[in-house]
Amino acid sequence: MFSSTGILHYGPGIRVIVAIDQGIVNYYRSLIPKYHGVHPQKYPAHITVIRTGREQPPQMDIWGQHQGEIVVFQYHPEIHCDGSYWHLNATSQRIGEIREELGLPKFRFRERECYHISLGNTKV
Repeated sequence: MFSSTGILHYGPGIRVIVAIDQGIVNYYRSLIPKYHGVHPQKYPAHITVIRTGREQPPQMDIWGQHQGEIVVFQYHPEIHCDGSYWHLNATSQRIGEIREELGLPKFRFRERECYHISLGNTKV
């Protein structure tokens, strides 16, 4: 496990991310063999805290409260692929706390109990 930091950003819309060092994504994507045809992700390097259109926080009265906060996270260097998307698993106690403050479960997918850092995809 490696540790790093990112900056929390709200918006546009109902979206929250932790912007992270693009170098992390660039490095790990460079380790994926070229024959897989992995394209860079659409957005700059980040960890999604709340995904637009997929989640509606019940506690909107505190929306934006942590804008610009520095968030510590850990990531595992093993690259994962679900068939189309390539990513690293990431964890962060603070991300879970922020989600819970907004009235959401700590993890978007309880079966994973982690977040992820997108490296790219093989969609055409």
